[in-house]
Amino acid sequence: MLTRFPKISILMPTYNRASLIGETIESILKQTYENWELIIIDDGSEDNTEEVISRIKDQRIRFYKAGRIAINGKIKNIGLEEADGDLVAFIDSDDLWAVTKLEKQVAALQEYPEAGFSLTGGFNFRVINQPIDFFYKQREGLRYGDIFVPIFKSEISTTTPSLLFRRECLDTVGGFDETKPFSDIDFILKLARHFKAVILYEPLLYRRLHEANDSGENWIKGYQQGISMIRLYKKQLPGSVVHDALFKLYINFGEDCLSHSQRQKAIKKFFLAWKHKPLSIVPSKKTGKAFLQWMIRYRPIAGSLSGENILASSWTRNDFPKRILAIRLQAMGDVTITLPYLQHLRNSLPSSTKIDFLTRKECDDIPKHILLFDRVIALRGGRSFNRQLLHTFFLLPSFLFRRYDAVIDLQNNGISELVRKFIHPKAWSVFDRFSSKAAGERTRLTIEAIGLGTNDVSSDFKFRGQTDSDSILKRNGWNGTNELIVLNPAAAFVTRSWPLENYAAFAELWQKRFPNAQFLVIGTSFISPKAKYLKMKMGEKIISIVNQTTPSQAFAILQHTSFVLSEDSGLMHMAWVSGIPTLALFGSTRSDWTRPLGGKSFFLDSSDLPCGNCMQEVCRYGDVHCLTRYTPEFVFEKAVGIMSSIT
Repeated sequence: MLTRFPKISILMPTYNRASLIGETIESILKQTYENWELIIIDDGSEDNTEEVISRIKDQRIRFYKAGRIAINGKIKNIGLEEADGDLVAFIDSDDLWAVTKLEKQVAALQEYPEAGFSLTGGFNFRVINQPIDFFYKQREGLRYGDIFVPIFKSEISTTTPSLLFRRECLDTVGGFDETKPFSDIDFILKLARHFKAVILYEPLLYRRLHEANDSGENWIKGYQQGISMIRLYKKQLPGSVVHDALFKLYINFGEDCLSHSQRQKAIKKFFLAWKHKPLSIVPSKKTGKAFLQWMIRYRPIAGSLSGENILASSWTRNDFPKRILAIRLQAMGDVTITLPYLQHLRNSLPSSTKIDFLTRKECDDIPKHILLFDRVIALRGGRSFNRQLLHTFFLLPSFLFRRYDAVIDLQNNGISELVRKFIHPKAWSVFDRFSSKAAGERTRLTIEAIGLGTNDVSSDFKFRGQTDSDSILKRNGWNGTNELIVLNPAAAFVTRSWPLENYAAFAELWQKRFPNAQFLVIGTSFISPKAKYLKMKMGEKIISIVNQTTPSQAFAILQHTSFVLSEDSGLMHMAWVSGIPTLALFGSTRSDWTRPLGGKSFFLDSSDLPCGNCMQEVCRYGDVHCLTRYTPEFVFEKAVGIMSSIT
């Protein structure tokens, strides 16, 4: 039985992490659970790691110089020999913990005394407080029991920095296997083989991604270790689990081979995957993809990184390209963001240069109805990558027929890369998906990287033919002269939603200051309940045209409005790219990626809070403080400030 406050030995192997280890130690010092010791095992660092650690004054921290060993299991075993806590945890010297990580795991092991260890959820990141992907879709609750088989079924995330185990377990499983390059998973499997576990789904580990990550350099060794683990425990696993585990391993490794241009090896792995699941169509699809890449000589095109990390091969000829293909496949808001920058490009080029646009069918309505593109090509297949890939295959001959001189890839995924490399244009540029810059700024930089001059925002959109915007508005109560103020409570999750009653209070404040204003709510059926609430509270003061417009009609109607108050949504992007004064309300959303740009927009976000930019659908504190702290009065004054700055 654990005492009320058992001592935890935290083991931190490190090698040349002087630039990051301070942040990691700081995340340990901030733990709400305080009965711990930190043992840092230095693997022969050649930088000033020791100096950084020496500046941190805390008696709970011990520094052990092991010399250069470079064997993961051996370094951890040295730490285990030095540890004297009741519980043991690990953390890599570049990762971070949530402040309650240890407290919650200790509580879990106390609640489940038969559990030998605990693992948690987490996410990967490149910039602090900006998650890239989560270990689990589920982000709350727990799982208790045997997890040995579920690990092989890919149901459990096995990372040692999320691990907390009872030290007495070492008497049964021993330490780390020093002969295996990926000894971490082997150690956790040994624990799972003999002990029950408590899995906390909450993201409590923040795993940093960077070029030096060991897991990114050992994809072949990782595959070999996976094969070894399955073979080692084959007799202890149900046959169906073994077949499923090998199937996934072969498919994933085949994909890795494709990404490293090893097509022949990839096809062999897909064939091995098929042998384990003969009825699955996945191996045949993957094999077809490999053959397609071979047919079109799918290979990296030599390019260069611009100063802003945009991969590109710029246009170097004295004349202008005859035809350009711009690609942005999804989603509606992201497609909309590209439009003012592509409009500026259109305005800067001679009329003889044709610009085509490739996007998903679900996003083609606005591009088709503005006088910007010579041709809008709609990619079918919905959200299914495989169906999109099949339709792309049928479109490829037409791309060759149109002879594009330049391709601006504003999507940067497998489909857009396939199209770009198939066309093999004279000039091309690729959107940086991982930069912390706003999407609009990254779009601008990608267009500039093509080498046709500087790029900026141009909102002088013209529509094809007559729009119904006037008639739709007047039919629903607009008198044709009142200023229209858009209220857009359209966020997808509660953590991104400003309280509805605040919108009504905001509108009352606005009308007191500007009596000739009418309010407008516009969108899809998704916001119908919110629109009905506002209509009930505001009566004739608000016009609701929810579910009455196409995206292009909504875009045209926005051109009649004077101000937009919006949560994170496609309509918010439609507003700011049109040059409409816009105040965006961000809760859990990453504002650095999605914020509106330009001198007529402003945003309120959560980046100043410790829990800011969390990207979670449910607030861990239950109050969505990142948005509820903004009163209607505060938001109104910000809105008035925006309007005053542009008059």
